[in-house]
Amino acid sequence: MFSMVSRKYTKALVDSIGFQNIKEAMNTLKTLSSCFNDEKFKYIISSPTIKKEKKESFIISLIDTEDKKIINFIKLLNCKNRLNEIPFIYNELQKYVNINNNEYELVIYSSFDIDTNDQEYIKNELSKRLGVSLYVTKKHMEMEGVRLFVDGISVETSFLKNGFSNSLKNYILKAF
Repeated sequence: MFSMVSRKYTKALVDSIGFQNIKEAMNTLKTLSSCFNDEKFKYIISSPTIKKEKKESFIISLIDTEDKKIINFIKLLNCKNRLNEIPFIYNELQKYVNINNNEYELVIYSSFDIDTNDQEYIKNELSKRLGVSLYVTKKHMEMEGVRLFVDGISVETSFLKNGFSNSLKNYILKAF
């Protein structure tokens, strides 16, 4: 999921800590992001009846870092009522690191199962053509066909059964 707020906070975090300290920030945010899978945790974070100071001490107790900039960043998120942005900030930070390492996500949407050999072939061929490193994520889609999307460089291609059928029909009708 993408959020303009999370992008701004991610940029501010990277500007503050620098690229060399980004691993520790990623580990901290990853720990906190995984906590958002728990309903009780989400309730505590979003509850208006729990004081900000208690939320802050609770969050800081969960992380294992001594870096004052990361702790201050979490305090800032708490102060601005943006603790719920932590999973999005983590995702943005991960994208930032991948882009700086020239790695991009190849999302393969399909209505059927594509075996790992075919996924690897698609990944390798697309990597060669684009001159970047790719990692694959597979997602299911309802329409029959295949859609490839490389996040970060906005490359998209698709082959959909309905689109092919319509194009073939139009081509045949134009011939007569």
